[in-house]
Amino acid sequence: MLSLVGNAKNAGKTTVLNALLSAHPTLRPGITSIGLDGEDLDTVSFLPKPQIALAPGALAATAEGCLKQSAFRWQLLERTGIMTGLGEIVIVQAQSPGACLVGGPSSVKAMEQVVDSLLRLGADKVFIDGAFARSSHAAAGEALIYVAGAHQGPDMARVAENARYALRRFTLPQAAQPLRYLAGEQHPGWVDDSHGFHPLNAVSALGQAQAVLDQVPPEAAWLYLPGAAGPEFVRRFVHQRKRHRCGLILADGLSIVAGDDALRHLFLMERPLCVLRPLHVAFVAANPYSPSGRRFDNAAFLAALRAVTDLNVINVLEDDAIAPDE
Repeated sequence: MLSLVGNAKNAGKTTVLNALLSAHPTLRPGITSIGLDGEDLDTVSFLPKPQIALAPGALAATAEGCLKQSAFRWQLLERTGIMTGLGEIVIVQAQSPGACLVGGPSSVKAMEQVVDSLLRLGADKVFIDGAFARSSHAAAGEALIYVAGAHQGPDMARVAENARYALRRFTLPQAAQPLRYLAGEQHPGWVDDSHGFHPLNAVSALGQAQAVLDQVPPEAAWLYLPGAAGPEFVRRFVHQRKRHRCGLILADGLSIVAGDDALRHLFLMERPLCVLRPLHVAFVAANPYSPSGRRFDNAAFLAALRAVTDLNVINVLEDDAIAPDE
């Protein structure tokens, strides 16, 4: 399973997905999305967007209301019982080539159900097209593709630097074996030097950032958050760094929900950061074009991104091929 995560609205995720599908014509893909994707005009920026191009035999999990706006013939295979604002998520098989409007489930649990159904119905590989600022869908996949698009901003160096911190978030190392028992803990807590867990009087750090940090003693080796580390928590954790020495243990890299500046300050602390479920980034897809008309020099953009990561960086529209295992 491959999930696509972009650095901004209109980053180019659907373009990358279409390139992947085109590069593997014998593959029977299963396509879905977190929320709505593939619409003619982006619902926030109202800029033109490419639709997801399906070939005969491809499977798609989408809301019934989206099928009315799609340009392909399809056969209903299964109803999932998952409801959205656009109707029930259904799984269909393309009977003709055409553009598909994909509106998938909005939760990781529902996404996992949809992925299981697509695989059971015969998909060789499932592709999850993401939505900006909702990268939680990647937790349902085996690997993700990070799409760095020029639409994030006019400063190419800044876009590349933002990619550095986003990719570091996605590639946080797995916690040491003695700490992995924390996956069974439902509440935040601090961990001592002997790996002992001390639960805090809080359900999560969301809306309780200061309350959580106030309960962490100076001798804590780690702070474990089973849920999200939101922007307020990250800001306070960085600001109060002289009051504690602990590192952070999170469920996965997607649990850090913060902007680029907050990420930069968090990583500059050089505190240990690790996760219980590490993610795998297949490659970085560079999109030097913005639908607003802005364009980066392709070679310069590739070089800038390669300077901030050891991952493979490609432009799917100009490189020769995408490897089958990607």
